Amino acid sequence: MRAWFWLTVVLPLGISPPLRADEADDLLAQRMAAIVRDFRQPLATRVEAARTLEKLGPRGAVAVNDLIAVLDRLRGTEQEPLQEAIVEALGQMGSKAKAALPALARAVHRTADLDLAIKNSTAAILAASDSQDIDALTFQLTSRDASLRLRAAKALGDLGAVARTAVPGLTQALKDPDADVRRAAITALRAIEPNAAPSEALIRAIAEDLRDPDPNRRLAAVRTLGQIGPPAAIVAPALEALRADPDADVRRAAIAAFARVLAPPLPLP
Repeated sequence: MRAWFWLTVVLPLGISPPLRADEADDLLAQRMAAIVRDFRQPLATRVEAARTLEKLGPRGAVAVNDLIAVLDRLRGTEQEPLQEAIVEALGQMGSKAKAALPALARAVHRTADLDLAIKNSTAAILAASDSQDIDALTFQLTSRDASLRLRAAKALGDLGAVARTAVPGLTQALKDPDADVRRAAITALRAIEPNAAPSEALIRAIAEDLRDPDPNRRLAAVRTLGQIGPPAAIVAPALEALRADPDADVRRAAIAAFARVLAPPLPLP
Protein backbone atom coordinates (compact mmCIF):
# COMPACT_ATOMS: atom_id res chain seq x y z
CA MET A 1 0.00 0.00 0.00
CA ARG A 2 2.66 2.50 1.03
CA ALA A 3 4.84 1.92 -2.06
CA TRP A 4 1.88 2.38 -4.41
CA PHE A 5 0.85 5.49 -2.53
CA TRP A 6 4.18 7.24 -2.94
CA LEU A 7 4.61 6.17 -6.57
CA THR A 8 1.19 7.44 -7.64
CA VAL A 9 1.03 10.60 -5.54
CA VAL A 10 4.49 11.84 -4.67
CA LEU A 11 6.57 10.73 -7.66
CA PRO A 12 4.81 13.13 -10.10
CA LEU A 13 6.41 15.97 -8.16
CA GLY A 14 9.72 14.95 -9.68
CA ILE A 15 8.65 15.69 -13.27
CA SER A 16 7.84 19.32 -12.53
CA PRO A 17 10.39 22.14 -12.79
CA PRO A 18 12.65 22.37 -9.73
CA LEU A 19 10.80 23.83 -6.74
CA ARG A 20 11.98 25.54 -3.58
CA ALA A 21 11.66 23.31 -0.53
CA ASP A 22 8.70 25.30 0.81
CA GLU A 23 6.94 25.17 -2.54
CA ALA A 24 7.46 21.41 -2.72
CA ASP A 25 6.06 21.03 0.80
CA ASP A 26 3.03 23.13 -0.07
CA LEU A 27 2.39 21.17 -3.24
CA LEU A 28 2.71 17.84 -1.45
CA ALA A 29 0.41 19.05 1.36
CA GLN A 30 -2.17 20.22 -1.17
CA ARG A 31 -2.08 16.85 -2.92
CA MET A 32 -2.51 15.03 0.38
CA ALA A 33 -5.34 17.34 1.42
CA ALA A 34 -7.10 16.70 -1.88
CA ILE A 35 -6.98 12.95 -1.20
CA VAL A 36 -8.24 13.38 2.37
CA ARG A 37 -11.15 15.47 1.02
CA ASP A 38 -12.05 12.98 -1.69
CA PHE A 39 -14.81 10.74 -0.32
CA ARG A 40 -14.50 8.54 -3.42
CA GLN A 41 -11.03 7.39 -2.36
CA PRO A 42 -10.67 4.22 -0.26
CA LEU A 43 -10.53 4.89 3.46
CA ALA A 44 -7.01 3.46 3.74
CA THR A 45 -5.74 5.83 1.05
CA ARG A 46 -7.24 8.85 2.77
CA VAL A 47 -5.79 7.78 6.12
CA GLU A 48 -2.37 7.36 4.51
CA ALA A 49 -2.60 10.89 3.09
CA ALA A 50 -3.47 12.28 6.52
CA ARG A 51 -0.50 10.41 8.03
CA THR A 52 1.76 11.99 5.41
CA LEU A 53 0.50 15.41 6.49
CA GLU A 54 1.24 14.43 10.08
CA LYS A 55 4.85 13.71 9.08
CA LEU A 56 5.10 17.06 7.31
CA GLY A 57 4.11 18.79 10.56
CA PRO A 58 4.20 22.61 10.33
CA ARG A 59 5.38 22.31 6.73
CA GLY A 60 1.95 20.91 5.85
CA ALA A 61 0.00 23.78 7.41
CA VAL A 62 -1.44 24.78 4.04
CA ALA A 63 -3.79 21.79 4.51
CA VAL A 64 -5.27 22.97 7.85
CA ASN A 65 -8.51 24.35 6.42
CA ASP A 66 -9.10 21.22 4.34
CA LEU A 67 -8.58 18.99 7.37
CA ILE A 68 -10.97 21.11 9.42
CA ALA A 69 -13.64 20.83 6.72
CA VAL A 70 -13.39 17.03 6.58
CA LEU A 71 -13.38 16.66 10.37
CA ASP A 72 -16.49 18.83 10.64
CA ARG A 73 -18.25 16.82 7.92
CA LEU A 74 -17.67 13.47 9.64
CA ARG A 75 -20.06 12.48 12.42
CA GLY A 76 -19.86 10.11 15.39
CA THR A 77 -17.77 7.03 14.66
CA GLU A 78 -17.97 7.55 10.88
CA GLN A 79 -14.58 6.65 9.38
CA GLU A 80 -12.98 6.83 12.82
CA PRO A 81 -9.45 5.97 11.58
CA LEU A 82 -9.59 8.98 9.27
CA GLN A 83 -10.85 11.27 12.03
CA GLU A 84 -8.03 10.16 14.30
CA ALA A 85 -5.43 10.61 11.56
CA ILE A 86 -6.71 14.13 10.83
CA VAL A 87 -6.65 15.11 14.50
CA GLU A 88 -3.11 13.81 14.96
CA ALA A 89 -1.94 15.57 11.80
CA LEU A 90 -3.33 18.87 13.09
CA GLY A 91 -1.53 18.36 16.38
CA GLN A 92 1.80 17.99 14.59
CA MET A 93 1.26 21.27 12.73
CA GLY A 94 1.66 23.19 15.98
CA SER A 95 0.71 26.84 16.28
CA LYS A 96 -0.14 26.98 12.58
CA ALA A 97 -3.16 24.78 13.36
CA LYS A 98 -4.69 27.17 15.90
CA ALA A 99 -7.63 27.72 13.55
CA ALA A 100 -8.52 24.05 14.11
CA LEU A 101 -9.13 24.41 17.87
CA PRO A 102 -12.90 25.05 17.52
CA ALA A 103 -13.27 22.02 15.24
CA LEU A 104 -11.32 19.87 17.70
CA ALA A 105 -13.57 21.04 20.52
CA ARG A 106 -16.67 20.16 18.47
CA ALA A 107 -15.34 16.65 17.83
CA VAL A 108 -15.04 15.71 21.52
CA HIS A 109 -17.11 12.78 22.87
CA ARG A 110 -17.27 10.77 19.65
CA THR A 111 -15.03 7.89 20.82
CA ALA A 112 -12.55 7.37 23.65
CA ASP A 113 -9.59 6.99 21.27
CA LEU A 114 -10.54 10.12 19.36
CA ASP A 115 -10.96 12.06 22.61
CA LEU A 116 -7.42 11.11 23.61
CA ALA A 117 -6.09 12.20 20.22
CA ILE A 118 -7.98 15.51 20.49
CA LYS A 119 -6.62 16.13 23.97
CA ASN A 120 -3.04 15.47 22.87
CA SER A 121 -3.32 17.51 19.69
CA THR A 122 -4.96 20.45 21.45
CA ALA A 123 -2.19 20.45 24.04
CA ALA A 124 0.46 20.31 21.30
CA ILE A 125 -1.09 23.21 19.39
CA LEU A 126 -1.33 25.39 22.47
CA ALA A 127 2.15 24.46 23.68
CA ALA A 128 3.59 25.27 20.26
CA SER A 129 2.07 28.73 20.63
CA ASP A 130 4.07 29.12 23.86
CA SER A 131 0.68 29.63 25.51
CA GLN A 132 0.63 33.19 24.17
CA ASP A 133 -2.56 32.89 22.13
CA ILE A 134 -4.95 34.20 24.73
CA ASP A 135 -7.96 33.99 22.41
CA ALA A 136 -7.31 30.29 21.78
CA LEU A 137 -6.92 29.59 25.50
CA THR A 138 -10.08 31.54 26.30
CA PHE A 139 -11.99 29.54 23.71
CA GLN A 140 -10.77 26.32 25.34
CA LEU A 141 -12.53 27.37 28.56
CA THR A 142 -15.77 26.40 26.78
CA SER A 143 -14.57 22.95 25.70
CA ARG A 144 -16.73 19.97 26.60
CA ASP A 145 -13.56 18.27 27.90
CA ALA A 146 -12.91 19.31 31.50
CA SER A 147 -9.19 18.53 31.22
CA LEU A 148 -8.85 20.99 28.35
CA ARG A 149 -10.75 23.66 30.29
CA LEU A 150 -8.46 23.06 33.26
CA ARG A 151 -5.32 23.35 31.14
CA ALA A 152 -6.55 26.58 29.57
CA ALA A 153 -7.40 28.17 32.92
CA LYS A 154 -3.99 27.26 34.33
CA ALA A 155 -2.18 28.57 31.24
CA LEU A 156 -4.05 31.88 31.43
CA GLY A 157 -3.14 32.23 35.08
CA ASP A 158 0.51 31.58 34.24
CA LEU A 159 0.40 34.44 31.72
CA GLY A 160 -0.63 36.89 34.44
CA ALA A 161 -1.63 40.46 33.63
CA VAL A 162 -1.13 40.08 29.86
CA ALA A 163 -4.16 37.77 29.83
CA ARG A 164 -6.52 40.51 31.00
CA THR A 165 -8.78 40.04 27.98
CA ALA A 166 -9.55 36.54 29.28
CA VAL A 167 -11.17 37.86 32.47
CA PRO A 168 -14.78 37.57 31.18
CA GLY A 169 -14.20 33.97 30.11
CA LEU A 170 -12.52 33.09 33.40
CA THR A 171 -15.37 34.74 35.28
CA GLN A 172 -17.79 32.44 33.49
CA ALA A 173 -15.53 29.51 34.42
CA LEU A 174 -16.12 30.32 38.10
CA LYS A 175 -19.44 28.48 37.60
CA ASP A 176 -17.80 25.46 35.96
CA PRO A 177 -19.32 22.15 37.13
CA ASP A 178 -15.81 20.73 37.50
CA ALA A 179 -14.36 21.84 40.84
CA ASP A 180 -10.76 21.74 39.61
CA VAL A 181 -11.61 24.04 36.69
CA ARG A 182 -13.41 26.42 39.06
CA ARG A 183 -10.39 26.53 41.38
CA ALA A 184 -8.03 27.11 38.45
CA ALA A 185 -10.24 30.00 37.27
CA ILE A 186 -10.11 31.52 40.76
CA THR A 187 -6.31 31.27 40.83
CA ALA A 188 -6.03 32.68 37.32
CA LEU A 189 -8.24 35.69 38.03
CA ARG A 190 -6.29 36.54 41.17
CA ALA A 191 -3.01 36.22 39.21
CA ILE A 192 -4.22 38.36 36.31
CA GLU A 193 -5.70 41.12 38.49
CA PRO A 194 -3.89 40.83 41.83
CA ASN A 195 -4.84 44.32 42.97
CA ALA A 196 -8.47 44.28 41.86
CA ALA A 197 -11.27 44.16 44.42
CA PRO A 198 -12.64 40.60 44.43
CA SER A 199 -15.98 40.33 42.67
CA GLU A 200 -19.03 38.73 44.22
CA ALA A 201 -18.73 35.91 41.69
CA LEU A 202 -15.14 35.25 42.76
CA ILE A 203 -16.00 35.25 46.45
CA ARG A 204 -18.93 32.89 45.97
CA ALA A 205 -16.77 30.57 43.86
CA ILE A 206 -14.18 30.42 46.64
CA ALA A 207 -16.97 29.76 49.16
CA GLU A 208 -18.07 26.67 47.20
CA ASP A 209 -15.16 24.83 48.85
CA LEU A 210 -16.54 25.58 52.31
CA ARG A 211 -18.84 22.61 51.67
CA ASP A 212 -16.13 20.32 50.32
CA PRO A 213 -15.83 16.97 52.15
CA ASP A 214 -12.04 17.38 52.23
CA PRO A 215 -11.08 19.41 55.32
CA ASN A 216 -7.97 20.71 53.54
CA ARG A 217 -10.18 22.24 50.85
CA ARG A 218 -12.43 23.80 53.48
CA LEU A 219 -9.42 25.14 55.35
CA ALA A 220 -7.90 26.71 52.23
CA ALA A 221 -11.20 28.40 51.35
CA VAL A 222 -11.68 29.73 54.88
CA ARG A 223 -8.19 31.22 54.94
CA THR A 224 -8.62 32.81 51.51
CA LEU A 225 -11.92 34.41 52.53
CA GLY A 226 -10.33 35.64 55.73
CA GLN A 227 -7.58 37.29 53.69
CA ILE A 228 -10.20 39.01 51.53
CA GLY A 229 -11.80 40.49 54.64
CA PRO A 230 -15.01 42.59 54.67
CA PRO A 231 -15.88 42.07 50.97
CA ALA A 232 -16.37 38.40 51.86
CA ALA A 233 -19.17 39.27 54.29
CA ILE A 234 -21.65 38.05 51.66
CA VAL A 235 -20.67 34.49 52.63
CA ALA A 236 -20.45 35.15 56.37
CA PRO A 237 -23.27 32.68 57.20
CA ALA A 238 -21.31 29.85 55.57
CA LEU A 239 -18.18 30.84 57.49
CA GLU A 240 -20.14 31.02 60.72
CA ALA A 241 -21.39 27.47 60.19
CA LEU A 242 -17.80 26.22 60.00
CA ARG A 243 -17.08 27.48 63.51
CA ALA A 244 -18.59 24.12 64.49
CA ASP A 245 -16.66 22.12 61.86
CA PRO A 246 -15.54 18.65 62.99
CA ASP A 247 -11.96 19.51 61.98
CA ALA A 248 -10.17 21.56 64.63
CA ASP A 249 -7.99 23.48 62.15
CA VAL A 250 -11.03 24.45 60.11
CA ARG A 251 -12.87 25.56 63.27
CA ARG A 252 -10.03 27.82 64.37
CA ALA A 253 -9.56 29.31 60.92
CA ALA A 254 -13.32 29.87 60.55
CA ILE A 255 -13.49 31.75 63.85
CA ALA A 256 -10.63 34.02 62.78
CA ALA A 257 -11.97 34.52 59.25
CA PHE A 258 -15.50 35.25 60.49
CA ALA A 259 -14.12 38.03 62.69
CA ARG A 260 -12.15 39.51 59.78
CA VAL A 261 -14.99 39.55 57.27
CA LEU A 262 -17.32 41.22 59.75
CA ALA A 263 -14.73 43.77 60.87
CA PRO A 264 -15.72 47.37 60.03
CA PRO A 265 -13.79 48.77 57.08
CA LEU A 266 -10.86 51.00 57.89
CA PRO A 267 -11.66 54.74 57.61
CA LEU A 268 -10.38 56.49 54.52
CA PRO A 269 -7.29 58.66 55.16
